[in-house]
Amino acid sequence: MWDFLSFDTFIAPKIIRVVFALGLLLIAIVTLIRVVIGIWELAIIHGVILPLIAACIGVLLWRIYCELLLVFFDMRDKLADIASRPRV
Repeated sequence: MWDFLSFDTFIAPKIIRVVFALGLLLIAIVTLIRVVIGIWELAIIHGVILPLIAACIGVLLWRIYCELLLVFFDMRDKLADIASRPRV
């Protein structure tokens, strides 16, 4: 409990992993809905192929964004380790 109150450990990296999973779920649901609508409208290119390509690109960009956020927190930990080392 003291770690939580003194900000010695971060909860954001754990939250980012959950948000990443929720983002993937949202991308999958939106893509599925768009593909079903595309099949219903008999639009193969605009209704099926393009949403699948967009979903792949969206997942890739979402992963990169979440990894960048995690890198910032990892940099903070590494800098704290360097700062705590005794100077020569």
